[in-house]
Amino acid sequence: MTLKIGWFSTGRDPAARNLLKAVNDYIIQEKLPAEISWVFCHRETGDGPFNEEYKQREMFFDLAAGIDIPVATLSHVKFLPELRKKGVIESVTAEKASSALQEWRDRFGMEVVRVVSMMSEVDLIVMAGYMLIIGKPELEAFDMVNIHPALPWGPKGTWQEVIHKIIAEDASEQGIMVHLVTGELDRGPVISYSRFPIKGQEWNEFWTKWKVDIQAGDGVEKRESHPLFRKIRHEGEIRELPLLNAAIRELAMDEIVVRNKKIFAHGGTQESGLDLTSVIEKYISSRCD
Repeated sequence: MTLKIGWFSTGRDPAARNLLKAVNDYIIQEKLPAEISWVFCHRETGDGPFNEEYKQREMFFDLAAGIDIPVATLSHVKFLPELRKKGVIESVTAEKASSALQEWRDRFGMEVVRVVSMMSEVDLIVMAGYMLIIGKPELEAFDMVNIHPALPWGPKGTWQEVIHKIIAEDASEQGIMVHLVTGELDRGPVISYSRFPIKGQEWNEFWTKWKVDIQAGDGVEKRESHPLFRKIRHEGEIRELPLLNAAIRELAMDEIVVRNKKIFAHGGTQESGLDLTSVIEKYISSRCD
């Protein structure tokens, strides 16, 4: 049996391209019984300004075409824009959606299901840099796996939001996880995770510089360009690929099975996820040698 994978991505940066190509290469090189059957993106050619993100997305589409992976698109920008605008205005946060925003998500989700259902059938969907919160239709139709840039008990949100929070909390470690997508943002059952320290001798100068450079009230842009912020992001990024590859290997070899929105590992229900820190660190060390 071949594990057939659908791939959801916004395709907005080089990391999105690198992840798609690297996972596809890994599957081929390791001769895993798996394949990326198609890609779905919630943006399409011509639905926004010709900026850097637009160019990156076109490069993402070109990459997929170059490795013979079909791409389906459905622009969320063009879909019921007035309802979406109303929903965003009325929502406290993206997670705490207003009734209008939830209605928009569910109606858009129905269209997403319709579009991807015209592609080949898949066993699960990997969300790799997919920047929309999905609605109930996608959750009900598919088993979906997400890469989240935090530990299972860590902050929710985008990678930027996560890093802001862990710095504010003066955290001593950070990590990434692969988990099932559920109705609760970034809190689905965990397949696997990897942790890394952000305190200690290697990190002291970054924290010291942060405390000197960043004053209360400084803008987000200055914070996100700071060496501490960028180093935390880098350490997370270099672990995303090996962790996702490890999860796909486990799924392809039936060491982990997703069934009825639950994860089964080695014959039993898996509650807390596999801590693959030692495996991931060994991989990173070998790449640096």
